[in-house]
Amino acid sequence: MKKTLTILLFIGVVSFGCQEQVITQLEVGRSKLLDAGLTLEAVEHLERAEQEEQNKVEPRALLVIAYSNALSSGAAKVHKADARYKSERDRRIGELGEFEMKKILQILDERHRIQKDAIQILVDKGAPAVPFVLEDLVKNRYRHVHGDFIQILQGIGSPGIKDILEAAGDSKTPAAVKIQLVRIIGDIGDASASAGLETLQNSIADEGLKMEINTALYLLGNEGSEQKIIEGLTDSNVVVRRAAAKSMLYLKEHPTTKMIDALEDSDDAVRTDIAIALRKYPDAAAVDNLVAILTNGSSPDAKQAAMDTLNHYAEQGLVDALAARLIQLLTDTEIINHEDRLRIVQLLKKPALINQVKEADQYDNLPHKIYLFYEETETNDMVRDELNQLLLVLE
Repeated sequence: MKKTLTILLFIGVVSFGCQEQVITQLEVGRSKLLDAGLTLEAVEHLERAEQEEQNKVEPRALLVIAYSNALSSGAAKVHKADARYKSERDRRIGELGEFEMKKILQILDERHRIQKDAIQILVDKGAPAVPFVLEDLVKNRYRHVHGDFIQILQGIGSPGIKDILEAAGDSKTPAAVKIQLVRIIGDIGDASASAGLETLQNSIADEGLKMEINTALYLLGNEGSEQKIIEGLTDSNVVVRRAAAKSMLYLKEHPTTKMIDALEDSDDAVRTDIAIALRKYPDAAAVDNLVAILTNGSSPDAKQAAMDTLNHYAEQGLVDALAARLIQLLTDTEIINHEDRLRIVQLLKKPALINQVKEADQYDNLPHKIYLFYEETETNDMVRDELNQLLLVLE
């Protein structure tokens, strides 16, 4: 009897375990769509899941993504299903409700291969999707996909401006998000937003946000904001200077003298954006300050921006002696940070700079100076490797 009971209990446990391991149509469809990339198979499972699941939110969100991916990848066309999938996609986007849109935003945060399709669904949904995207931005949810949220708002464009303006003026919206929202309005480029921006500007005390609004207004055609933006480069408020520096890329009349001076700003973000802007508006007079950034206390981003701009100047023939200057800086100056030395050598390896070394007066003997530095001075292995590669190219 005891033996029989034991066997029955064992069978019961095994049976219960098997029940726990049942895989649903939703799970299979989700895995095939998001992980395996088997979109057409995913559609079949998700269509069944939509019928089986009590909670329809996830299968419906995944289905519209699956239809979208099958269309964008061409899989639907290959299997002659594109007409049905397009019809289903269009219908389902029109029917998307709050919970389905929130589920799609959550799926975006998971960073799957269908990212572009999920973004496009919300763009195509239009204005009804805007409040949910804004809510996640304001509440700082899904931080590492905020770039996707910004892309969605820009893609929706004019229909979303009213909600974006309201969020930008809401006291509960963090200052950094307000700045981003104003930039989005400027990027959308709808001049009808000008009145709302001016109203917002007159109602706030934040000088940095006011400067961002000046830039947005300028992008919308209000050229009267230009002088205010230029004056912002020398403002005592660092947030204002940052906003003005970022705006330099957009001005028709670029104040290069003030921009060159701004390369010496105490704020790293200002120096970075000015270095980038001076690539678009080249001026050989900026070289001294750009070279200085390579070895001062600037961030890696600022130094990279300076490197890229200097390389652009060399490519454009604006600074014929840049290679000689960089070699002198490297060999005659004690640059303590090996990463700074590494950047200088990497810049010297650019084709335009290599040509300058090869075309320099033989009396200057630039390759020999590099060789002596490699042999007698440099001790860091990474810098030595870069120097060795440079010397091989110069042979």
